[in-house]
Amino acid sequence: MVSLKGILNMDFRYPGIEIKVELIVLQAYLSQIENGVKSACEGYISEEMKNYTSSEYHEYQHVYQIAEDEMPRIIRIPFIVTIYAIFENSVARLLDYAKLKEEKDLSLKDINGKSPISTQNKYMKHVLGYEYQFSNKIIEDIGQINTVRNYMAHCNGNIRSLSEEKINKLKSISGKVVGLSIESDVIDISYQYLENSMNTVESSLRELMSYMESRYGFY
Repeated sequence: MVSLKGILNMDFRYPGIEIKVELIVLQAYLSQIENGVKSACEGYISEEMKNYTSSEYHEYQHVYQIAEDEMPRIIRIPFIVTIYAIFENSVARLLDYAKLKEEKDLSLKDINGKSPISTQNKYMKHVLGYEYQFSNKIIEDIGQINTVRNYMAHCNGNIRSLSEEKINKLKSISGKVVGLSIESDVIDISYQYLENSMNTVESSLRELMSYMESRYGFY
């Protein structure tokens, strides 16, 4: 017989229910992204090579360069925007729910901080009275993901349009993480970087949700 204990102790207004599903879906999509990259590149090569059936290699080598270097980067870049968005949006939804549970007047948007995640910590500590805080490691890792996301959204991987200060910041981050590299004027995001970023976001959200579920008596 299936126990109803967990169901009966769950508030269905709690956004963590949907967030957990969203994380599962995003992880599943991420696991297939390289298959999508491979398929897109092979399709591009197949179509373009119809124009070079009797050509020498030097005449069509650019086709392979685009397929091997440019297309994977173009396909992967938007995903880092999605990964950070699910973190920021999920935390906002969770803390909005916490505001209702704790019967507080101030909301997250009423608080100022040095960064989005520091603002979230400040809200949890000073408004909600939470003992839980995002750790310094999480703050650093999420902050780096946010920085990469911001710059990618504005330059689409071509860093020539960025200021020298921003370029240096990206170079500093690329030296600390795996799978983020800068060659010439282009920043490349590997599948490993996306995977690591997604794992960081998911574990951070699950930590917060675990605390909230314990605090509010969910199972």
